[in-house]
Amino acid sequence: AAFGASQLKLKTAFGELLPQGKESVIVANKVNERLPAATTLNIVIHGREKEALKRFVDELSKSIQAIGPQKVGTVDSGTRESDAFLRKYRYLYASLPEIQELRDTLVDSYEYEVSKAAGFDLGLDDEEAPPKITREWVEEKLKKYEKTEAEGKPTGIDGYYLEPGGTFIVMLVRTPVATGDLDRNTEVLALIKEAIERTNPKRFDPTITIEFAGDFITGAEQYRHVKNDLSHVGLIGVAMILGVVFLFYLRVRTLIVMALTIGIGVTWTFGFAYASIGSLNSSTGFLFSIVIGNGINFGIIYMARYLEARRTADVVESIRVAHHETWIATLSAAGAAMVAYGSLVVTGFRGFKHFGVIGGSGMVFCWVATYLFLPALLVLSERLVPVRRDSEFAASLRAVYGRPFAYLVGRFPRAVSIVGVAVGIVCLGFTIQYLSVDPIEYDNRILRTDTPGSAIDVAQKLDDLVEPVTGKQGHTGVAIMVDRIEQVLPLKAALEAKRAQAPEGRKPFEKVITIFDLLPAGQEEKIPLLLEARKVVVKAHQRKLISKEDWADIEKELPPEDLRPIGIADLPDQATRAFTEKDGARGRSVYVLPSKGRSVWDAHYLIEWAAAFRNTTLPDGSVVKGSGNPVIFADLILSIVEDAPKAILVSLLGTLAVIVITFRKRGLVLAAIGSLALGLFGMVAVMALYKARVDFSGGQWLQLEGMKLNFLNFVALPISIGVGADYAVNLLERYRLLGPTQIRRVLTETGGAVVLCSLTTTLGYLALTFSANRAIVSFGIAAVAGEISCILAAVLVLPALLEWRARRMMRKTAASAAAGEAQRT
Repeated sequence: AAFGASQLKLKTAFGELLPQGKESVIVANKVNERLPAATTLNIVIHGREKEALKRFVDELSKSIQAIGPQKVGTVDSGTRESDAFLRKYRYLYASLPEIQELRDTLVDSYEYEVSKAAGFDLGLDDEEAPPKITREWVEEKLKKYEKTEAEGKPTGIDGYYLEPGGTFIVMLVRTPVATGDLDRNTEVLALIKEAIERTNPKRFDPTITIEFAGDFITGAEQYRHVKNDLSHVGLIGVAMILGVVFLFYLRVRTLIVMALTIGIGVTWTFGFAYASIGSLNSSTGFLFSIVIGNGINFGIIYMARYLEARRTADVVESIRVAHHETWIATLSAAGAAMVAYGSLVVTGFRGFKHFGVIGGSGMVFCWVATYLFLPALLVLSERLVPVRRDSEFAASLRAVYGRPFAYLVGRFPRAVSIVGVAVGIVCLGFTIQYLSVDPIEYDNRILRTDTPGSAIDVAQKLDDLVEPVTGKQGHTGVAIMVDRIEQVLPLKAALEAKRAQAPEGRKPFEKVITIFDLLPAGQEEKIPLLLEARKVVVKAHQRKLISKEDWADIEKELPPEDLRPIGIADLPDQATRAFTEKDGARGRSVYVLPSKGRSVWDAHYLIEWAAAFRNTTLPDGSVVKGSGNPVIFADLILSIVEDAPKAILVSLLGTLAVIVITFRKRGLVLAAIGSLALGLFGMVAVMALYKARVDFSGGQWLQLEGMKLNFLNFVALPISIGVGADYAVNLLERYRLLGPTQIRRVLTETGGAVVLCSLTTTLGYLALTFSANRAIVSFGIAAVAGEISCILAAVLVLPALLEWRARRMMRKTAASAAAGEAQRT
């Protein structure tokens, strides 16, 4: 099991949370199979000398490219290729009216100069003479026809990604390394650093320094951060759980045997996860501390009863007592917890399913490990070193966990009952209010990881610095793939028709970009006009209407004599990279760009955006399906809306069934259900009051913001149903064994262990709040609120009600006995 657990890989893509059979995932996978899954490394080189920076980049480009295509795809050191292309074909990118004006002006100028040379009276009178064809006139025209700078166009100089002030230059290295492939990422980065060292930047400029950015860095750092986050959250959780267990028992022996037992259960759990699932995702990666926090509860209850019996009995008898008096309650608790986790399996959300499989199996494995190995380990430890009797300090310290509740219940049962029920009613009101409005989280910024000052943060700031120099590389939109290039323009037309139908201010996307948008429009009309313009200029030169000095410069700027329409194959690689597939095919991808002024972090907008291109029917009847992050995010939200009620209902029904099977007596069943309901109402009330603000200036003095349900913290609801039932079940089972008059003893002895169970589970959840991811933090807070609410209901309100009822029954019995005695007298 340990070997299998060690082979578990972490997959952080959000597509991993949806079922592989989901259409959005299938389509996204097909797109990823066709488009290069490349990451880009931005090499930012700082220095003082512009020419030295350019020479260094030229030499370094060759050295990095020599690493090989398996590790380095392309090395982009500037726009020289694209600039040469645009220079050659710049006239084709001018508008048709501009070209017509140019042709007409040249013809007028030529005819005017010819007529003037022949001595004709042109009779212009007040009309202005056409301009003479000179170098200055041509240069002025060229400036007019230069392609205007569009948003996102590079501002580098001399065809390099060189900052205009000359302070730094940038190289873009595109690699086939996927974001989560840390091993290959580390290998490629090491090879690139070796290439830099061989090139020796100091010989070009002693002041050169080099930094790295791009999604090659941020993606790897994000993945590494998630893994480190999982590790340190897990270690913090384990340390806190074992620490509080030690403080409860004050025995190293107890800590060791319980750690070994829970270690076996957790190892089985994640070994089974490897065998049944094969990987962890961003939901299940944090289950380590949660399974330990919940799974150790069975050992706590067992150990507490064992130590109580061990004061007066030998090892074998103490084990027999611990087995006999705890197995039903702990098995019921394990069953309820398993059902709570298992309820997630019935959902269509793969993140929930995996969470349910691992968490549910973990409860079973931890219970089995406890009852198989904890007794054996106890016997072995006693044979090695016999246990000593509890010290008074240790016994009194353990009693501290349950004694305050025993005191309150014994001293003020009626007051505690009334206050508890009243608080429950108030919490029920907040629960109704919370569920009456849409409780789903639509702000996807909750999914981000807060890492100020981290390597991710530094790299992102560096990317923001270099983007004006390199321009926007690629498109920020979503790629839709078609089977044939003939489908591209019909798809664009169909999508633009959808956009046109949307009301102003609610456009689902900004525009659609295809490879055909890189080609000049109207080439068939422009080329004859341009060739005619060239012919006129050549004739003017032949008639010596243009000076020899001017002609030397003008000839370079003329459209080529063999000018022809350019096609997709003529476009430079740099311009078509976003439209080029792994097999080299160009143009079968269409990009849909998000609307300006609408946030891609807003799930409401993502749902609209996704709906606009998820399915598009073309005129020939074929259907083109689109996917990508907007569609996957939209499906995540829709899955939560659809699956949350289903999982909660299954968890509730399963837990109720476990309670009924365990007790089979109406009074105890109702008591357990009442305690659970009170705890759940308290939990939801805390979520409703999360970040609440008091403001007396308006009509409503309490401003409720509430903790919204996201793809992770929603899990806290069905889990709390099963886990929260554990505490009432364990107390009621001991209460049934000892009788209704022993409620304070139940709280002092078993109550302390139950409080410890809740504390370990709470600490397992509390460890999640140390995560840098806000979705994980919200899950931790919601689960902690559920634990605290359920334990207070189980060890305070429920015992108080039982004690108050027992006293009333005793008084009635005493009164009846007195009345009977008086009657007999």
